[in-house]
Amino acid sequence: MSNVIGLDIGGTNLRIGLMRDNLLERGEIFPSAEVLGAGDEITHLGALIEDFRGETPISAVSIGFPSSISADGKTVLNAANLVKADGERAFSGKNLVDPLSKMLGAAVSLERDANCLLYHDMHAPIANGEKMADADGIRAEGIFAGCYIGTGFGAAAMINGAFLKGKHGSAMEAGHIPFYRSTSPCGCGKVGCAECYASGRAAKAMLDTHYPGLSFETVFRDHADDEPVSALVEAIAVTAATLVNIFDPHTLFLGGGVLSAEFPKEKLRAGIKRHALSPYPRDDLDIRFSRQDAFAGVIGAALYAGRMLTKTTTRL
Repeated sequence: MSNVIGLDIGGTNLRIGLMRDNLLERGEIFPSAEVLGAGDEITHLGALIEDFRGETPISAVSIGFPSSISADGKTVLNAANLVKADGERAFSGKNLVDPLSKMLGAAVSLERDANCLLYHDMHAPIANGEKMADADGIRAEGIFAGCYIGTGFGAAAMINGAFLKGKHGSAMEAGHIPFYRSTSPCGCGKVGCAECYASGRAAKAMLDTHYPGLSFETVFRDHADDEPVSALVEAIAVTAATLVNIFDPHTLFLGGGVLSAEFPKEKLRAGIKRHALSPYPRDDLDIRFSRQDAFAGVIGAALYAGRMLTKTTTRL
């Protein structure tokens, strides 16, 4: 029997779940601030995992972070959207694997949260298409990309069964593609990053500025053609289309909390295709929206960890 704990740590919420034989048995959601409080955040995170585990024996813990992960898979490089109450970036520059493994007495792995979400999309049933995995657990050939708009803008690419990670583990940071001539400050320390305009933070700023007192659902449903909403959709479309034109993917997945049920998805689809290179990849672009599942990142992290326990994956 295989028991794996998966975590999806976001700028707003932390999700944790127990996967027993590849099925989610139970899960919980906490405000991320609970592990970003005073004191050492690694100690807080370990205590939360210990409390959640209880007496259940586990074989591994897999954690998805909104950050690049070092090439050795141990250190969080720059978690720009995880900020402690004192303004310090939580986890950034810290090795989590060694102290957590010692604390928990189990194998611990780190992965970019967008990679976990893409892995989930390629293995879970989705509303407008079949599973992308083959009998071996992952499609062996092809290029698959994902854009996930939560607090920030996460992106991932899987090429012939392997995640694109890069020399330092910093590949696929699409949220930090520079927007031409923009001077808006980004939490990563640069200026003019895509997620200054294409992210949950940007969506919240739009809501507070132009639609105070209204919900995202109401604004996306009733004001989809307003300039502020159109600007948000266009920023997401431009960033996603940039990846499309670079990778020419077999499938592009779109997900994350911002792309809720009321989000103008067809407007986003049309925007991506408008910016995609003609005739290809535009004319044959397969765009699929992720199934709305609060624990998608948790499940993806745990499934990928289970795969890594049994086989070695090539790094690109």
